Amino acid sequence: MSLIRFISLCSVLSFATLGYSQTPSMLQVPTTKVLAIGHIVGTPTGDTMRQVMPSEVRDTVNLYLAGKLDQWFVRKDTNGVVFLLNAASVDEAREMLAKLPLVESKRMEFELIPLGPLSPLRYLLQEPKSDAKP
Repeated sequence: MSLIRFISLCSVLSFATLGYSQTPSMLQVPTTKVLAIGHIVGTPTGDTMRQVMPSEVRDTVNLYLAGKLDQWFVRKDTNGVVFLLNAASVDEAREMLAKLPLVESKRMEFELIPLGPLSPLRYLLQEPKSDAKP
Protein backbone atom coordinates (compact mmCIF):
# COMPACT_ATOMS: atom_id res chain seq x y z
CA MET A 1 0.00 0.00 0.00
CA SER A 2 1.42 3.37 -0.95
CA LEU A 3 1.98 5.98 1.73
CA ILE A 4 -0.57 8.30 0.13
CA ARG A 5 -3.25 5.59 0.11
CA PHE A 6 -2.44 4.74 3.74
CA ILE A 7 -2.75 8.37 4.85
CA SER A 8 -6.00 8.71 2.90
CA LEU A 9 -7.37 5.62 4.63
CA CYS A 10 -6.42 7.01 8.04
CA SER A 11 -8.12 10.31 7.20
CA VAL A 12 -11.31 8.51 6.21
CA LEU A 13 -11.16 6.39 9.35
CA SER A 14 -10.97 9.47 11.53
CA PHE A 15 -14.45 10.46 10.29
CA ALA A 16 -15.96 6.99 10.03
CA THR A 17 -17.16 6.51 13.59
CA LEU A 18 -20.58 4.98 12.92
CA GLY A 19 -20.95 1.55 14.47
CA TYR A 20 -17.96 1.95 16.78
CA SER A 21 -17.83 3.01 20.38
CA GLN A 22 -15.70 6.06 21.01
CA THR A 23 -14.38 7.60 24.18
CA PRO A 24 -12.85 11.08 24.58
CA SER A 25 -9.50 9.55 25.57
CA MET A 26 -9.26 7.91 22.15
CA LEU A 27 -9.07 11.29 20.48
CA GLN A 28 -6.17 12.44 22.61
CA VAL A 29 -2.64 11.33 21.90
CA PRO A 30 0.58 12.36 23.61
CA THR A 31 2.98 14.80 22.01
CA THR A 32 5.96 12.71 21.00
CA LYS A 33 7.68 15.05 18.58
CA VAL A 34 7.68 18.73 17.72
CA LEU A 35 8.12 20.02 14.18
CA ALA A 36 10.24 23.17 14.33
CA ILE A 37 10.14 25.33 11.20
CA GLY A 38 12.83 27.98 11.38
CA HIS A 39 13.47 31.06 9.30
CA ILE A 40 16.24 33.64 9.33
CA VAL A 41 15.22 37.06 10.65
CA GLY A 42 16.38 40.04 8.62
CA THR A 43 19.27 39.91 6.18
CA PRO A 44 22.40 38.80 8.00
CA THR A 45 25.74 39.66 6.47
CA GLY A 46 28.26 37.06 5.40
CA ASP A 47 30.60 38.14 8.21
CA THR A 48 27.85 37.76 10.80
CA MET A 49 26.96 34.27 9.57
CA ARG A 50 30.62 33.19 9.43
CA GLN A 51 30.99 34.23 13.07
CA VAL A 52 27.93 32.45 14.42
CA MET A 53 27.69 29.34 12.20
CA PRO A 54 30.52 27.28 13.77
CA SER A 55 28.78 27.53 17.17
CA GLU A 56 25.34 27.01 15.61
CA VAL A 57 26.43 23.84 13.82
CA ARG A 58 28.26 22.51 16.89
CA ASP A 59 25.24 23.09 19.15
CA THR A 60 22.87 21.56 16.58
CA VAL A 61 25.06 18.46 16.25
CA ASN A 62 25.12 18.19 20.05
CA LEU A 63 21.29 18.20 20.09
CA TYR A 64 21.38 15.37 17.54
CA LEU A 65 23.96 13.37 19.51
CA ALA A 66 21.91 13.84 22.70
CA GLY A 67 18.90 12.28 20.95
CA LYS A 68 16.89 15.51 21.04
CA LEU A 69 17.07 16.27 17.30
CA ASP A 70 15.70 13.39 15.25
CA GLN A 71 15.89 14.81 11.73
CA TRP A 72 16.99 18.08 10.18
CA PHE A 73 16.48 19.64 6.79
CA VAL A 74 17.27 22.84 4.96
CA ARG A 75 14.31 24.80 3.65
CA LYS A 76 14.25 25.10 -0.13
CA ASP A 77 11.73 27.97 -0.24
CA THR A 78 13.60 30.43 1.99
CA ASN A 79 16.62 30.70 4.30
CA GLY A 80 15.90 28.41 7.20
CA VAL A 81 15.70 24.89 8.57
CA VAL A 82 13.16 22.28 9.60
CA PHE A 83 13.87 20.15 12.65
CA LEU A 84 11.96 17.14 13.91
CA LEU A 85 12.58 17.22 17.66
CA ASN A 86 12.09 14.45 20.20
CA ALA A 87 10.15 16.53 22.70
CA ALA A 88 7.09 15.91 24.85
CA SER A 89 5.85 19.50 24.58
CA VAL A 90 6.22 22.73 22.65
CA ASP A 91 7.70 24.30 25.79
CA GLU A 92 10.42 21.63 25.93
CA ALA A 93 11.22 22.24 22.25
CA ARG A 94 11.26 26.01 22.74
CA GLU A 95 13.70 25.61 25.64
CA MET A 96 16.00 23.43 23.49
CA LEU A 97 16.00 25.84 20.56
CA ALA A 98 16.41 28.96 22.71
CA LYS A 99 20.00 27.90 23.44
CA LEU A 100 21.04 27.87 19.78
CA PRO A 101 23.25 30.87 18.88
CA LEU A 102 21.04 32.08 16.00
CA VAL A 103 17.98 32.06 18.27
CA GLU A 104 19.84 33.67 21.19
CA SER A 105 21.00 36.47 18.89
CA LYS A 106 17.44 36.86 17.49
CA ARG A 107 18.60 35.96 13.97
CA MET A 108 16.31 32.91 13.74
CA GLU A 109 12.73 32.24 14.81
CA PHE A 110 10.84 28.96 14.90
CA GLU A 111 7.23 27.97 14.43
CA LEU A 112 6.61 24.96 16.69
CA ILE A 113 3.99 22.32 15.89
CA PRO A 114 3.28 19.48 18.37
CA LEU A 115 2.95 16.02 16.78
CA GLY A 116 1.70 12.71 18.11
CA PRO A 117 0.80 9.23 16.97
CA LEU A 118 -1.77 9.00 14.18
CA SER A 119 -4.89 8.58 16.31
CA PRO A 120 -7.23 7.26 13.57
CA LEU A 121 -5.21 4.04 13.64
CA ARG A 122 -7.06 3.24 16.88
CA TYR A 123 -10.18 2.60 14.84
CA LEU A 124 -8.44 -0.41 13.30
CA LEU A 125 -8.10 -1.91 16.79
CA GLN A 126 -11.72 -1.51 17.91
CA GLU A 127 -14.39 -4.15 17.79
CA PRO A 128 -17.62 -3.16 16.00
CA LYS A 129 -20.43 -2.22 18.37
CA SER A 130 -23.07 -4.93 18.40
CA ASP A 131 -26.61 -3.71 17.75
CA ALA A 132 -28.12 -7.13 18.47
CA LYS A 133 -29.94 -7.48 21.80
CA PRO A 134 -29.66 -10.84 23.62
